[in-house]
Amino acid sequence: FSDSVTNQLPVDGTVSRGNMPFPYATNSITDRAVNQTLAGKQLVNLIEYNDESIVLGKDLYNIYCKVCHGESATGDGHLFTSGLFPAKPTSLIDSYVQNKPDGEIYFVITAGSISGLMAPHGTQITPDERWMIINYLRSLSE
Repeated sequence: FSDSVTNQLPVDGTVSRGNMPFPYATNSITDRAVNQTLAGKQLVNLIEYNDESIVLGKDLYNIYCKVCHGESATGDGHLFTSGLFPAKPTSLIDSYVQNKPDGEIYFVITAGSISGLMAPHGTQITPDERWMIINYLRSLSE
């Protein structure tokens, strides 16, 4: 290249293979509320619910979620019990979460909660990993 740089930035609007952008707007509270519900209706968990995906989901939960939501997913993680985080995280085993469609939980993991208390994890957790975490959460209500 004329500027002697070989590692060029991608052309605006390009998407790398297998990495489609999150299709739901999250710019406002209204966007989040509408699109979380829409995601619940549109997104389908394609990761088979089986022992393997549950075990992998538990491992991922322990890495990304346990510090806030706790060992038993009741919202009693270290950040809350130590006083480092002032608001108790949502219990993931109560009916409030367990009755939500998988797509809504996926939305919250990806984009964060509407309240803003849970930060987005879409850049840290791959789409398949999010679905495995959801499979693990579903196993907690059995």
